[in-house]
Amino acid sequence: MKYDYPVIIVGGGPVGMVVAAELGQRGVSCLLLEQGDGSNNHPRANVVSPRSMEHFRRWGIDQQVLAAGLPLDYPTDIVFTTRLTGKEILRFAFPSIARARDADAALLAQYPEIAHSPYFKTAVGQNHIEPVLRAFLKTLPSVHMRFGARVDGITQQADGATLTLADGSSLSARYVLGCDGAKSTLRHLLDIPMSGKSSLGQNVGVYIRAPDLLKRSGKGGCILYWTLAPDCTGVFIAIDGREHYTMQRHILGEEELEKFDARAAVRRAIGDDVDFEIITIQPWVPRQLVADRYRDGAVFLLGDAAHLLSPTGGFGMNTGIGDAVDIGWKLAGVLQGWADPGILDSYEIERRPIAWRNAVEATDNRSSLHASAELPAEIEEDSPRGEALRAELAERLKLQRKHFAAVGIHLGYRYEDSPICIPDGTPAPPDDPQQYIPVARPGSRAPHCWLAPGSSILDLLGQGFTLLRFGAAAPEASALQHAAESRGLPLSIQQVNDAEAAKLYGAALVLVRPDGHVAWRGDALPADPLGLIDRLRGGGAQSISKVA
Repeated sequence: MKYDYPVIIVGGGPVGMVVAAELGQRGVSCLLLEQGDGSNNHPRANVVSPRSMEHFRRWGIDQQVLAAGLPLDYPTDIVFTTRLTGKEILRFAFPSIARARDADAALLAQYPEIAHSPYFKTAVGQNHIEPVLRAFLKTLPSVHMRFGARVDGITQQADGATLTLADGSSLSARYVLGCDGAKSTLRHLLDIPMSGKSSLGQNVGVYIRAPDLLKRSGKGGCILYWTLAPDCTGVFIAIDGREHYTMQRHILGEEELEKFDARAAVRRAIGDDVDFEIITIQPWVPRQLVADRYRDGAVFLLGDAAHLLSPTGGFGMNTGIGDAVDIGWKLAGVLQGWADPGILDSYEIERRPIAWRNAVEATDNRSSLHASAELPAEIEEDSPRGEALRAELAERLKLQRKHFAAVGIHLGYRYEDSPICIPDGTPAPPDDPQQYIPVARPGSRAPHCWLAPGSSILDLLGQGFTLLRFGAAAPEASALQHAAESRGLPLSIQQVNDAEAAKLYGAALVLVRPDGHVAWRGDALPADPLGLIDRLRGGGAQSISKVA
């Protein structure tokens, strides 16, 4: 069958654009359909994880993403306060991006997570990320975008699918990627159920402009300002570090939503009479849901179409970006002929457990935060009773640091049961949301280390597979190179003469996948290099034995 496009991506948000970029950089023709006009005035997500930033670094757009967010010298503190202009209860202090980038030994001792990635905390509103991604897609000739295109129907063939659009036209593709969000049309058309908790409450986000708020609050620059007076519990999120914020407020339900007075709610949370204007208001419902399956024939679900997470922790968009990177290189391999179609089965095997892991942690963050916030009216009093209540609440809130320092969630995920990662028998490190143990164990993210100022070992990893050879005595790898060439699998070999990097990676040879996860490692080449290559390209689970 002749298709209009090899791949059609339904949904033009961050996840859809990321998978379009992964395909486009590899020269795969794809069409991105977005039912809107491409504009987005509401920030929605605002946390870009270190792992997502590493992908943007690989593409060469990390600096543009950083420039779109908070100023590099803006503190990344989290503060709990009665009202924005009220009494501070607790502060989690974190360094600015600029200070973390130039960290000295003392700062690294205080914040060891800084050493694990070229990036620390990156706060960028989704409405500012999207223009950066869209501009990047325009540099990729094989990526096509169409706005105002709504999908109403889908028919699957034996080896592809045809989409029906709202205007009555149709488009066909070998593969269709559903990146169409929480209310995914494709998920509903394919009758794919979701499991978990369908609602964790009713919330509303209010996007405001308040030029004097930073000065008038007296709290200094923070990423998040949690307000904990009884009539205004919620959080203000700094969007640009100058004058734009979103206020996220939990309310009781649909009935209260209808009566919700956004201006009055913002005014109560600020406290003093600070001028502000409301830009947009967006109700939303936090959930803990994961699709029962990620694939139906030629269709794959990604991002919010596949999983819905509470925003507590900032995992949602980043989990979706991980989906997009994972399926992107695999689809490219199949369409370019060097990967077996069976490799696509590894997408759900790898990504669905990560969605559950992140969803459960996000819900736990939300639940523990609400449990910590028992708020008697006296908490605002300038009295011994008020001081005692604030001190007691501060002690309970200290447990919330994991909400804001989840380096283990962002960097420590691994693909334990992947059929295209070859176990080496080493034990798995603890999966702790707040701690990341860098290890090059197969299935894990290839760990970062600096080889020279400004040069990470991650910069050696390209669009294909990369074999890292550690030290001059590492085995010669031409047999593996020839095996890869015989299958058309893209493989580069990088020599690393750095003793600390060799110790970190734990083997003389480490083979890294296009998405930056370790596929195999050993101190000698396997006896059957072609068998290894076939396993990695999804061609089967042949036994991989090492040379004695």
